[in-house]
Amino acid sequence: MKTAPIPENEKERLFSLYKLGLLDTKPEERFDRITRTATKIFNVPISTLTLIDAEREWFKSCQGLTKREGKRAISFCGHALLSNKIFVIPDTKKDKRFADNPMVIGKPFIRFYAGMPLMSIDGARVGVFCIKDTKPRKFSKKDEETLKGLANWAEMEINFHNLNLAFKEEEKTQTKLKFQARDLENAKIAARNVLEDLQIEKEKLAQSNARDEALLESIGEGLVAVDNDRRVIIINKVASDMLGWKAKDLIGKVITGLPLEDEMGNLVSLDKRPTTIALKTGKVAKVVYFFARKGKIRFPMAITATPIKLRGKTIGLIEIIRDITREKEIDKAKSEFISLASHQLKTPPTAIKLLIERLLSGKMGKFTEKQKEYFDDIQYSNQRMIDIVNKLLNVSRIELGTFAIQASENDVCAVVRSVLDELKLIIEKRRLKFRTMFGEKSIRLMIDESLFRMVIGNLVMNAVNYTAEEGEIQVECKTVNKGQMLGGKLLSENCFAVIVSNTGYGIPKNVQNKVFTKFFRADNAREKQANGTGLGLYIIKSILDHSGGSVWFTSQENKGSIFYVTIPMTGMRVKIGTKKLVG
Repeated sequence: MKTAPIPENEKERLFSLYKLGLLDTKPEERFDRITRTATKIFNVPISTLTLIDAEREWFKSCQGLTKREGKRAISFCGHALLSNKIFVIPDTKKDKRFADNPMVIGKPFIRFYAGMPLMSIDGARVGVFCIKDTKPRKFSKKDEETLKGLANWAEMEINFHNLNLAFKEEEKTQTKLKFQARDLENAKIAARNVLEDLQIEKEKLAQSNARDEALLESIGEGLVAVDNDRRVIIINKVASDMLGWKAKDLIGKVITGLPLEDEMGNLVSLDKRPTTIALKTGKVAKVVYFFARKGKIRFPMAITATPIKLRGKTIGLIEIIRDITREKEIDKAKSEFISLASHQLKTPPTAIKLLIERLLSGKMGKFTEKQKEYFDDIQYSNQRMIDIVNKLLNVSRIELGTFAIQASENDVCAVVRSVLDELKLIIEKRRLKFRTMFGEKSIRLMIDESLFRMVIGNLVMNAVNYTAEEGEIQVECKTVNKGQMLGGKLLSENCFAVIVSNTGYGIPKNVQNKVFTKFFRADNAREKQANGTGLGLYIIKSILDHSGGSVWFTSQENKGSIFYVTIPMTGMRVKIGTKKLVG
């Protein structure tokens, strides 16, 4: 008997395996569905989704065996792991490597084996998807293609679990940033105290400065205080180090003289600088520009300018500056990873979809009702995976700024009716009361039809998914004039509006400010609909923000929600890009 070989990169391979977080976890239906399907398609007693650990093979899913693990050295999957194609043994007793293997001469008396290596998203071989029989058999090219399809399905489920871990890690990072934001707010308060002391009680300035300057020097972000003439009054060490200027060289200087550039390297004009905006409007101004430090070192900087008011009059402002180079790099790497992972994951499910459609068409022969049930199960799970991958691709294209908006003249009312017609069967299946209201028969606007359909389709499907049977959904389309109120909002221009209302579960008040953020789902939504990505509303808002439109909502838990979408009557704003969002 030949023992299973150990690859040269075993240490790195095991690291990739452990990152998946799947070893020694409970059985999951999403994996068991695949092995169960394999036993039915190939009519074999045994099928396993095997993860190869340092000294053992462990079954994440297993059909036909009572034990969940075995020794790696005598395992068939240990050999298949290093194969560059499907590893097939038609008759184990005629193969010198396995003729005296304990699993051949003893239970479970394996006489046939076929296995396909499984890869993690980083390309490491982490396991094998296989089938086993107790009698010899032939394995055709058609059989190999079918096994490859099932292995690809298993590979997608393995890596989707890993992506979820990455998303949870991102949530932890967001929580950490919130605490940092709280510290910055405390710093603003300290700086405000300094300016108010200057204006009201000059005789206490020395004592106040000694206390507050110690606080300012202790915070981790750059802080600059300026007066009404934009001259620097206070600057902490973090800010002076970041700007590459000594504090004594900046005190008393006009801060708008510092070299701020846009993404293309052009100097930012005075009217677009945060200091000017905050002093002019009396409101907080937040921008991201590039700062050109001495020596031509250029880096991205987030600037928040907050006006300081005394008895209703602005007496200066506080600027918080932050070098966001690392955050930009992380965001870019994350978006590029999601884009790459989504592209890699998209090909296998597309191939599976085409194969299943061909099988179900009847061209490959008729199937029994039980077989058709299994294929329908595969088709449903595969389509869910395609939808998830498409949403991940859309998120990466939005964050990388590569998606395009192409406007052409369309009858928006007709487009809305078309979307609703496509969803008619789903709405009827849920036994919902559905009404439409069109203020005008036809309204022509410049829109990107595919993006507009995506917005309307997502909103209506959300209403369907989160409204109980016998509930009501209404879709209303109309024009609204500048100066009119809509959903508690005063419109600043003439708009075409789509209003989607429902009597569903509603959104709890304490989480309504998170509804349009990535991966967010309210607890009551998770309870009612387990399958969901938390990306639909984020994508809708991103599309409308980039095209000049708006989306907002009103909601009351257990009573329903109303979502409002407006498109200016001048049409959707065009955006140059290299990719289109996937519907």
